[in-house]
Amino acid sequence: MKTRIYHHSSRSGIALVLVMLTVIVLSAIVGGLAISMNTEIRLARNTGYDAQMVWMGRSGIELARYALANKCAEQKNIDALNQFWAGGTSPCSNDVENVPLKNFTLGLGVISVTIVDMERKWDINLVADPKHPQRDILQKALAEVGVTDAEQSSTIIDSILDWVNPNESAGFSGAKSDYYMHLDPPYYCKNGMIDDMSELLLIKGITPDIYWGSNSTNHPMSAFQQHGSGTFDQPTASRNGIGFNGGDLPQYPVGLVELFNAMGGRLNVNTASIKTLQLIPGIDEATAARIIEQRAGPDGQDGTDDDVPMQNPGEISSGLAGGIGANVPGAPGAGMAAQSLSQYVDVRSLVFQVTVEADINGYKRTYHGIVSRNPGGGGQQLQCVKFYWE
Repeated sequence: MKTRIYHHSSRSGIALVLVMLTVIVLSAIVGGLAISMNTEIRLARNTGYDAQMVWMGRSGIELARYALANKCAEQKNIDALNQFWAGGTSPCSNDVENVPLKNFTLGLGVISVTIVDMERKWDINLVADPKHPQRDILQKALAEVGVTDAEQSSTIIDSILDWVNPNESAGFSGAKSDYYMHLDPPYYCKNGMIDDMSELLLIKGITPDIYWGSNSTNHPMSAFQQHGSGTFDQPTASRNGIGFNGGDLPQYPVGLVELFNAMGGRLNVNTASIKTLQLIPGIDEATAARIIEQRAGPDGQDGTDDDVPMQNPGEISSGLAGGIGANVPGAPGAGMAAQSLSQYVDVRSLVFQVTVEADINGYKRTYHGIVSRNPGGGGQQLQCVKFYWE
């Protein structure tokens, strides 16, 4: 009797495996198509939001203009951290109908507006004005940054002044195009006002650490800095560069970008930080701290109900508003306040940077604007002079 062997079961198993593989491949293809379609749908939807996003951004700028223009009578002639536009809680601010600056519902989405005045820092163009350069402020700024070498400091100051000055003659330690054109890559000296603070990275003697501060991170080096526009054998490549120990590298606790802006007016003593206040000629760190302490009021916190913002620069020396008769301890005398201080400081701000964060159903975009105040007309006329998004 012959025994017949059947291979049906093995053939069935192979077929089942092939079917499963086919299902897996088809599922992957369908999943990929679904993801692709979902992405396309989202892109199409986001594209449809573009026009709305732009108008939300522009509306945020208008909201900022409203916040800056509408102040109670007692505060119309000053700008301070306790006011509504700065996020302050002054009772005076509540006299004006305030539209919330954060999470304000607009159309299909929400916007949040942040306003920062430029005058809380020094305007580098005013300080480096070729007709009236304020070398004393630049000198104090570099000392605060941590540039202690006199020759290095002199080179940086002269080079900043040369960068702004239209005159083709370089200062004693400065640099003009004949220096920069020998770098790799070469470039010309600006010979004009600084439009953006990052231009300082192009100036002889200013390294990324001097610009950003040694403790600042996530700031990639520019191509021109990799070829070394620094001087005095300073490392320009990396703070952890080959051949340097951590202790050998100069340390810069403050960066120039923390002290200066590329636009604005005189320093506003009501919004300035201790770092920028102590750059005022005749003011040291201890006196700057006392200025902030007195303007902050009894609770010692800027931007709250009991703040005592200054009504004029002379109050630094002649006593604060609100009945405080004594001078700010350590401040220059009244004569200095009446004559010299006014050329450096003010109690108003003229230029404001506005950031608008717009969100429609999770689709987000950040807009930036520069709002400038016209000093005439009571200083309440504001216009947007720049608008862009990232």
